[in-house]
Amino acid sequence: MKTPILRTSVLTAIVSLALLSCNNSPKAKEDNLNAAKDEVVDAREDLVQTTSDSINDFNKYKNSIQMKLDENEKVIADLKANSKNMPNQAMYYKQLDDLKLKNLELKAKIKNYQQGPEQKWELFKVDFNKEMDNLGKSISNAADRNMKK
Repeated sequence: MKTPILRTSVLTAIVSLALLSCNNSPKAKEDNLNAAKDEVVDAREDLVQTTSDSINDFNKYKNSIQMKLDENEKVIADLKANSKNMPNQAMYYKQLDDLKLKNLELKAKIKNYQQGPEQKWELFKVDFNKEMDNLGKSISNAADRNMKK
């Protein structure tokens, strides 16, 4: 006898909880819809801000790289101008021309870069910085060779 009463009590409690947890009122649905709309607006604003920040960062990086590449070009021209009457001058000019060509390739690479996902930009930036460092070291080595001779 206790079992049917217990079953009925448990079943009544479960049904009551289920009915109470269901909130089918139009007011609650409208509140949920408004909250979702607010979240969408916030997400759009965040996206616009992030895109703007990303573009600004890229432009700052591009301008700083352009200045470095222009400086490299001047250094290469100075090295070429100051290397008159040195032994192996033709070979040295060839090395300087190769460095100038690499500098021009890097200029074209940064100029033609199309922004994409953030991860792609970070990889591009790491690779580009590595290439810039290698070019800078090569120019320094060429300058050292010019000073020794």
